Amino acid sequence: MDQTPQEEHADRVECKPTKDPAVRWLILAAMMIGFAVWCYSDRRPMPDTWDIKHINEVSNYLFNNWGPVLFAPVGLIALFAAIRQLTRTLIADQEGIKYGNGSILWSDIETIDAAKLRSKGLLKLISGDGSAMKLHSWKMTDFKLLVEFIESKCPEAKKISEH
Repeated sequence: MDQTPQEEHADRVECKPTKDPAVRWLILAAMMIGFAVWCYSDRRPMPDTWDIKHINEVSNYLFNNWGPVLFAPVGLIALFAAIRQLTRTLIADQEGIKYGNGSILWSDIETIDAAKLRSKGLLKLISGDGSAMKLHSWKMTDFKLLVEFIESKCPEAKKISEH
């Protein structure tokens, strides 16, 4: 029977990022940057009068001249979120879990909140100081193996499960 690389190394679990969340961020980024370019290319001169009779000209001016100021930053933020999603790898080893910029030691975990594990694929690790690390099955591969690894490393932690 062939073993996956994860099964061979029971002392370490590495969860790569999935592409689905990043694709959604990239779609949003493309839409916002596309809107910004379209508004910029369709700029209008400022209307002479700003009254209710000229509401269409005023709204065209505001949307096309100020749209890029709104859409471009939102598109760039979405682009950076997609890049962040694609570069975050979770590593669980003998010391603890490292995910993105955060880390938590096994000895610090007091509660494993699995109330939304079955319905939403969300697992929350809560440390003694109240800080929490949220792990989502949608954002990483080998999540089931990770959950088993966490349970083996924290048998004394209080477990909150779905009812």
